Amino acid sequence: MKKKSRRQFLKSAAGSTAGLLAMRSLPAWSRASVANPAAAPLSVFGYANVQLLDAPLRVQFEQNHQLFLNLDEDALLKPFRQREGMPAPGPDMGGWYDNADDFNEASNFHGFIPGHTFGQYVSGLARAYAVTGSKPTQEKVHRLVRAYAATVEPKGRFYIDYRLPGYTFDKTCCGLIDAHEFAADPIALDVLKRSTDAVLPYLPEKALSRAEQEARPHKTPAFTWDETYTLPENLFLAYQRSGDAHYRDLAVRFIYHEYFDALADNHNALPGKHAYSHVNALSSAMQAYLMLGDEKYLRAASNGLRMVQEQSYATGGWGPGEAFVEPGKGLLAASLHTNRSSFETPCGAYGQFKLTRYLLRVTRDSRYGDSMEQILYNSVAGAKPILPDGTSFYYSNYNNEGARKEYYHDKWPCCSGTFPQLTADYGISAYYPGGNGIYVNLFIPSRVTWLQGGTPCTLIQQTSYPTANSTSLALEMARPETFTIYLRVPAWTDAKTWISVNGKRIEGEVVPGKFFALPRTWKNGDRVEFELAMPLRLQAVDAQNANVVALVRGPLALFAVGKPPDKLAPAQLLAATAAAPSSADWLVRTDGGTVTFRPFAAIGDEPYRLYQNVAL
Repeated sequence: MKKKSRRQFLKSAAGSTAGLLAMRSLPAWSRASVANPAAAPLSVFGYANVQLLDAPLRVQFEQNHQLFLNLDEDALLKPFRQREGMPAPGPDMGGWYDNADDFNEASNFHGFIPGHTFGQYVSGLARAYAVTGSKPTQEKVHRLVRAYAATVEPKGRFYIDYRLPGYTFDKTCCGLIDAHEFAADPIALDVLKRSTDAVLPYLPEKALSRAEQEARPHKTPAFTWDETYTLPENLFLAYQRSGDAHYRDLAVRFIYHEYFDALADNHNALPGKHAYSHVNALSSAMQAYLMLGDEKYLRAASNGLRMVQEQSYATGGWGPGEAFVEPGKGLLAASLHTNRSSFETPCGAYGQFKLTRYLLRVTRDSRYGDSMEQILYNSVAGAKPILPDGTSFYYSNYNNEGARKEYYHDKWPCCSGTFPQLTADYGISAYYPGGNGIYVNLFIPSRVTWLQGGTPCTLIQQTSYPTANSTSLALEMARPETFTIYLRVPAWTDAKTWISVNGKRIEGEVVPGKFFALPRTWKNGDRVEFELAMPLRLQAVDAQNANVVALVRGPLALFAVGKPPDKLAPAQLLAATAAAPSSADWLVRTDGGTVTFRPFAAIGDEPYRLYQNVAL
């Protein structure tokens, strides 16, 4: 990278400062004053503060941004207009999104949840505007909010005979509060108030489990699939962003007490439950903790994630067939032969990113960053892109009998909504400002800019991680400042990991599973080098099947591609070597030839196998 002159640097630093101040100088209506009884020690940067550099994660973000920026607005609004009896020009979107009457639980999901992901698309666009400052993106958000507002009337006709009112309103709520917060939409909160009034007659008196819904009168089984237990997170956020206590009261009304009480008492309440929505509900527990101050909700969220991890695949994915299994019975291994819907990828990754971001901010425990990293590189980073017609990548497939990456059979499913939100969140998940410095959580090519003691600071991270096992961080600063850089040291690394500053090796123990603190007076041009040992290891699918293992290197699960032998020896797997210094491929040599292993993000359309049978 060409070195800047001091004059060039001061000019760019002044621009960065202006950008930071602009983000903090939104109109008075855009910020509410709400006290958090349990404020997190770490906060999040504004979306504009973190920019991804040229690399695959930025490509994913830009693909999603451009796709949703170019969607037909009449098509997006069509289900709302139709259900309100309004003129509804434009094409049908297709798939789950249409307002249609041919849905059938057993065989046809066309028209399953009309307009269900509209709020997520608005949210993803609002976040993309906050990242990029793209005026056309902001204008599209504003147009969509106004067009949607015209469909909202007091009787809530949209929700008459609607299968999942809580599910869709939750996403609409998120879209409107994000349009307000991140795209400065001046009417979004008013539209949210009207939308809330319209949906309330169609919501139950409290959060209902699926079993409780099944016990009540219902037209068809699909009417028992609503997810009112995920509502509190966005309702608490609506309260924080608006100051309207009505949203706080509604959030409290829909707290999932049965589920959270069990998890808080360390009782595993997961088996048999729908996987993604019950992980997503844990983010509501975190908001309940932050807004109500009751540590029961923090225990519920942390215990719940631990129980999820105890039945996760080596990729970090979970929920074969979208359900949690009963532990201790070898059912995760059994799923490798009976299921091809192993992990609901964009949705599951989005839910886990949100939850681990909350937990990391509250606890400063680096292992939540490990969890985020694991699911990033082994699942969503390898997701196939959404196609312009709504064809979407939904499930990661870990079936041992010839798995491949495949698109989902219905257009515009739920994962088409979470994918643009998640890719916009990559930057804010990488770094966290703390009281005395900055926490570096993800090792991704990126630039983060902030004010430290009144001084504009920029940290630029350059890396090919996780193909390479190192990352480099360079500082640009107008003047020296004293603060601490905290580096996440993954729990899977070992004593060969080292850190240097300006070419000098740092002394002190680098402890896996902790943040390593680098306190000093930093100045312009300072450089940190971080090299992480990435030992190969074997990870069993579950405790009952120690002979069914995945080959793992650092954060990466490695998949055998092509036609690997039925059995491999542990020693052969652990003797794997890199195909070339810059290659993502690893080679395992056997008596019958060489087997190529590849991370999920590097797999195209070739068949693969995650788990190998070994002789113990």
